[in-house]
Amino acid sequence: MRIGIDSGGTFTDIVISDGNGVRLKKVPSTPDDPARAILQALKDLTANEVVHGTTVATNALLERKHARAGFVTHSGFEDLLQLGRQNRPQLHDLEPVATTPLIAPEDRFGLGLRRGPGGVSIAEADLDELSQLRRWVLENELEAVAVGFLHSTEDGSDEDLIRQLLEDLELPVILSHQVAAEPREWERFSTATAAAVLAPVMQGYLQNLAQGLSPAQLRVMDSAGSARPWSALASEPVKTVLSGPAGGVVAAQQSGDGSVAITFDMGGTSTDVSLVGGDSRHFRQRNTLVDGVPIAVPMIDIHTVGAGGGSISWIDAGGALRVGPHSAGADPGPAAYGRGGVDATVTDAHVVLGRLPQDARLGEETTIDVEASRQALLRLARQLDWSVEKMALGIIEVSNHEMERALRKVSSERGQDPGEATLVCFGGAGALHAVELARSCGIPRVRIPAGAGCFSAWGLLQSPWTESAEAVLLKRLPEERDDELDALAQQLEEQAVSRMPGVARADLIIDRYLRARHQGQSHDLEIEWGDHPAEEFRQRYEEQFGYRMADREIEGVALRVSVTAPAGDSCGTMEEKRMEAVESRVYLNSREGFQQIPRIGQGSLAKGERRNGPLLIEGWTTFSWIPAGAVVEVRESGDLWIEV
Repeated sequence: MRIGIDSGGTFTDIVISDGNGVRLKKVPSTPDDPARAILQALKDLTANEVVHGTTVATNALLERKHARAGFVTHSGFEDLLQLGRQNRPQLHDLEPVATTPLIAPEDRFGLGLRRGPGGVSIAEADLDELSQLRRWVLENELEAVAVGFLHSTEDGSDEDLIRQLLEDLELPVILSHQVAAEPREWERFSTATAAAVLAPVMQGYLQNLAQGLSPAQLRVMDSAGSARPWSALASEPVKTVLSGPAGGVVAAQQSGDGSVAITFDMGGTSTDVSLVGGDSRHFRQRNTLVDGVPIAVPMIDIHTVGAGGGSISWIDAGGALRVGPHSAGADPGPAAYGRGGVDATVTDAHVVLGRLPQDARLGEETTIDVEASRQALLRLARQLDWSVEKMALGIIEVSNHEMERALRKVSSERGQDPGEATLVCFGGAGALHAVELARSCGIPRVRIPAGAGCFSAWGLLQSPWTESAEAVLLKRLPEERDDELDALAQQLEEQAVSRMPGVARADLIIDRYLRARHQGQSHDLEIEWGDHPAEEFRQRYEEQFGYRMADREIEGVALRVSVTAPAGDSCGTMEEKRMEAVESRVYLNSREGFQQIPRIGQGSLAKGERRNGPLLIEGWTTFSWIPAGAVVEVRESGDLWIEV
C-alpha cells in the first residue's frame, strides 16, 4: 500500500493505492496541526510508503509563526537583511511598507573575520569574538543559527568554523554556502535565514508525523518535484516552500503526451498555475519571493494567486466588488459548510447558482447549507442593491479575472501561445471555472483528470526521488566543453549519488545544468549544457529575449547536477463516480435564469461519448461545469476532454 497526502488550507487530499486499485479520501484540514487530520484519516491503515506534500513551511513564513533564530555575519553587515536591493515592488506607493526580515536586528551578531573575491583571506577569526558569539547564542536561547559570509561560495571554511564552534549545542546551524549556490549575498543570506527559522518547525512536524505513520516510510515532496526521505528535508526545510502544489504539476507532466499544457490547480485558499510539456523545462526557477523574502533554491516555476473556493468577497472603499486574497480556510470555511462561516466566498456563489447542488458532498464530512450561502451573499448584495444571483455571478467573474491574469503570466507573457496549449484543470474548485477561463485566455481545450480533486496527491505517488549538488563557478564560460567543467560536474555527481543509499547506480538519470550570464549582467539563465556551453547559452538567451549579444563574453555562474531515481510503476487505475442521470436546477444568466440541467456521474459517461453543454458532471471529488457551447468527451483514462 502506497499513500499520497496533499495537505491544503481547506481540505487534506489522500490517494490510497494498493492491490485493490485506487481509493480517494478528502477530509477537512486541521491548520493548527496538519498532522492531526492525516493521522486521523489513516488510523486504520498500515502503508508501506507515504508521500506527503506539505504547506507547513510556506504557512510558517507567511504567518511568521516560526522559530527564533540568530544570524551570524560580518561586522557592519548585520543590516543587510533589511537593506535588500533597490527594487521597488510598489512603485507608486507613497508610503511603502518594507518587508520585515525573518530575524530581528537584536538576534544578529557581527564578526571581524573577512574574505575577499576568490575566497582570499583578509582578516582572520578572533578567538575572543568567537567566545562572545558562543555565549551570545546560549544567553539568547536561540533555536537555530544561520551563518552568512561574503564569498563563502568560493571558500566556505569560515562558515564551517562557526558550525564547529556551535556543534555541541545541539541546535540547527545553517551555512549559506551549503543551502544556496548563489554568489549574490542578500539572496543567499535570506535563504539561509529562512532555512534557520524553519528548521525547528519542520523537524518537529516531520518527526512527529513519521512516528505516527510508522512503520510506513515517509517521503516528502520538495519544491522541485522530488519525493525525498523526510529526514533529508527536515535538515533542508527551505526546499519545501512549494511542496504543496508541486504534486499536481508532476502528475500533469507524467500523464501528458509531451505537448504544451497549462496546469490550473484551484483549491480552497489559492490557485496555482504552471507550464508543462514542450520547452517548459526552461521555466524552472531558482528564485522566488515568499512574503517579500527571497528564496534561492531550485523549484518548479509555479505562479500563485490568492483566489480559491474559500476566497472571501468584499466591497472596497470605492464601492467595487473584490474577491480575496483572504480566505475562510478550513475553519470555519465558507458559509455553505455550515460551520459558522458568515462571509460570502466563491464556493457560496457556486452554491447559490446551483453549480454545487444541495445534496453534494464535499469530501467525506462536508455537506451543503444552501440557505447559509444565500444569507452570506445577500448581506453583500444589499450594499450594491443587487440580487443574490447577480452577486454570485459577479463574485465568479471577479475571481476569474484574477486567475486569468495568472494563466497569462505563465503562457503569453513567456512567449507561449495559449492557442497551442491544453488547460489541465484539477483541485476541488477548478472544474467549475475551467471552461470560462479557457475561453477568455484563448485556450481551445480543457482536460479534467479522473479524481481531479485529489490530483496533486495522485502526483505525489508518481514523483521521482532526485538529489542535487551545486557549486559556484564565476569564470568565463569556454566555447568548447573542457576538462575543468567535466571534473567539477563529476565531483557534484558523486556528492548527489552519495545521498541516495540503496539505489542502483545503473537506474539513475543524470542531468547537468549550468547557470550563466553575459559579462556584466546581474541575473542569469539556467541551461542544460553539452559540448558547446557558451553557444548553447546564447541560443537559449535569444529564445527567451529575442536577441543575442555575440560580442559579449559569457560568464558561468554556477553548475548543478541532479541525480534522479525514476518513480516506480503506475499507481493503478482510478474509477470515477457512477450515478443515474438526474436534473439539477442551475442559474445560467440574467436572461435565462434558473433552468433544469442534466447532471451525470463522470464514471457513467461511456468512453468516447460526446455531450453538449450546459451540463453538470459529478465526480468523487469535484463538480465540472460545462456551459452552453462546450462539448465534452470521456477518454479511456476516464479524463474529461472539453472543446471550449
